[in-house]
Amino acid sequence: MKMAQTPQKIKDSEHQAARAGGNALAITQQAKLALETAAAGIPVHPVCPRTKHPLTLHGRNDATADSDTVRKLWRQHPQALVSIPTGTQSGLVVLDVDQGAEHAFCELLGKLDCETIDDLSPAWARTPGNGLHVYFKLSEGTTPRTRSSDIAANIDTRGLGGSIIIPGNVRPDGRAYEWGNASASLFDAPPMPRRLLYLATFKHSEREFIRTQPALLAAMKDCPPTEWAATLQRWRDDEAAKIAARTLPSADDEDGMRRQALHDLQIVASEFATLQDGRRQKLFSLACKVGKYVAHGIVTEGEFVAAFKEAASANGALNRHGTGWAVQTLRSAINTTRGDKLPPLARAFRSEVRV
Repeated sequence: MKMAQTPQKIKDSEHQAARAGGNALAITQQAKLALETAAAGIPVHPVCPRTKHPLTLHGRNDATADSDTVRKLWRQHPQALVSIPTGTQSGLVVLDVDQGAEHAFCELLGKLDCETIDDLSPAWARTPGNGLHVYFKLSEGTTPRTRSSDIAANIDTRGLGGSIIIPGNVRPDGRAYEWGNASASLFDAPPMPRRLLYLATFKHSEREFIRTQPALLAAMKDCPPTEWAATLQRWRDDEAAKIAARTLPSADDEDGMRRQALHDLQIVASEFATLQDGRRQKLFSLACKVGKYVAHGIVTEGEFVAAFKEAASANGALNRHGTGWAVQTLRSAINTTRGDKLPPLARAFRSEVRV
C-alpha cells in the first residue's frame, strides 16, 4: 500500500470540484473518507449505514481505488459507510471483537503475551456497537481467512474474502467508528503475531486435527507461515496415498472387487429408490456408503451417478429437486469418501470361487 496523495491534496482537489459545480460531488464526511482512502491506494466500496449490506452488486469485489468511480458511488450514496476488502486487495487483516467477547479477548491477549490491546497493535478502533477492530498488515504469502466466532464466541477474523468498515465512518445517528489512538492510521498496522496468524489461517477443526498429529504439529512449528497451508495439504495427500496403497486389491482380485463394488452400488441405489420421505437428505448419506469405490477407481463416476439418477427418477426425487442437485450431491459424496478404505473382498466375489 502506498500513499498516492496526501489528505490535504484530496481536500484541495475536492474543493476545486465543488467550485466547478454541475456534477461535483458533495463533500460529505463519508465521501471525504472514501476519497482519502482510495487516494492512499486502498480500494473502497459503499455499504448501507443501517444494515451494513453492500450497495453495489458484487460488494467487496466492486471495491475500487479509482477516484472517478469513488465520486460516482458516493454521489449516488452520499451517506454510505466506507468499507474496504480485507486480504490481498487492501493488504490488511482485522480481528473483529464484538460486544460480549471482552473476557475471551482478554484471555487471547494473555495467550499472545500482550498486557494491553496496544501491545497487540497500535491500529485499533472502537465500533458503534461497543466492539473493537484490531488491524494488522497482511504478510506476503500468508492466508488468514474470514471466519465467524472461530477463535472464540463473538471474535471474528476478517482476512481473505472479507471486508470491514473503517475508522472515520459516522452513522446517521452520529455514532462513529473511531481510532483508539487519535494519531493511528491503517498504515500503522503491524504484521499479525505468529500465534494469532495460525488461529486466523486454520479453522478450529483443522487446528484440532493438527494438534492430534504429532509429526504434522512439529512440521507446522518448524516451517514459516507461508508454508502452513501447503504443509497441511501435503500431509493429507501423503496419508491418502498410504491408505490407497493399503486398500487397493491385488491384481488377481481386481475383477472380484469390481463385482463387489457394482453389487454394493446396486444394493444402496435400490434402497434409495424405495424412499419417499427424506429423499433429499438421504441421497448424500447413502451415496457415501459406496463413494469409496469411485475414489479408488473401482467403478467410474459415470456408473455411480447413473445408478443413483435411475433410483432418484424411480422415487420422484430427480423430478422434484433436479438433475443438478443430484449430480452435485453425488460428487460431494465421492469427495467426502476419498480417503475411506475399501472393504475386504467378500469370498463370494473372489475369482477363485466363481464357477
